Amino acid sequence: MRGTLCIALLLAAACHRGAADDPPFNSNAFITTTANLALSDVDLGDEAVRKARRPETKQLRAAVVSEQRAFLAALAPLAQQRNVALPSILEDRRAALHQNLSILPGQTFDRAWALAMVQDYDAILIALREASQSDDPGVRAFAKRMRPTITARRKAVGDLLGDLGGSPF
Repeated sequence: MRGTLCIALLLAAACHRGAADDPPFNSNAFITTTANLALSDVDLGDEAVRKARRPETKQLRAAVVSEQRAFLAALAPLAQQRNVALPSILEDRRAALHQNLSILPGQTFDRAWALAMVQDYDAILIALREASQSDDPGVRAFAKRMRPTITARRKAVGDLLGDLGGSPF
């Protein structure tokens, strides 16, 4: 029993990542990462205009594209102040996602698009949560300002995904 307890404690200690192990928040990486996600969501939204089957997907697509363009516009001054270039083309993995979604038919496309949006919004929310604790006051203010909007849109795409039957994969 005592040996099992020691092994469990050692395993817990080995698997635990404390705050001291976490890398420091990097404002430039935050800007680049969230800009890449937003740019990809705009691109996927444009694809949804052509491929989406359900009106709900098309409506939500319009809201996502508008919101992500506003997100990019709000992010631009932060990037400029920090001399960070915002992406103008998709990262390779984001381009591959676009390519993969573009070959899916109707209802499967709708579900896959909604799933991709859920995953992107989750990633943006994680980044915003970390940014809201940043020592950088501009990034912290941006994160706190954007979080409610992103949270609401995440709920909307999650609801759409649920209405469509969940993940197609």
